[in-house]
Amino acid sequence: MKTKLLGLAFTFGVLMLTPAWAGCISDCREEYDSQVQECRTQYDDPDDADELRQCIGNAKDEYDDCAEECRS
Repeated sequence: MKTKLLGLAFTFGVLMLTPAWAGCISDCREEYDSQVQECRTQYDDPDDADELRQCIGNAKDEYDDCAEECRS
């Protein structure tokens, strides 16, 4: 009986944390998408390809940091 209660408590705890984690990741993704769109708007000339690549790389790094914070 005690094992069942612990199992239920664990399952309930995981289910309660999942929406918060998913919301956090979703927020990170929205910010990333916004930053990428801003990069594309700012660097729309073919001569700016290197700057565009760097800008998107920076956005990806920020997304990775944000997602890592969500996981911890």
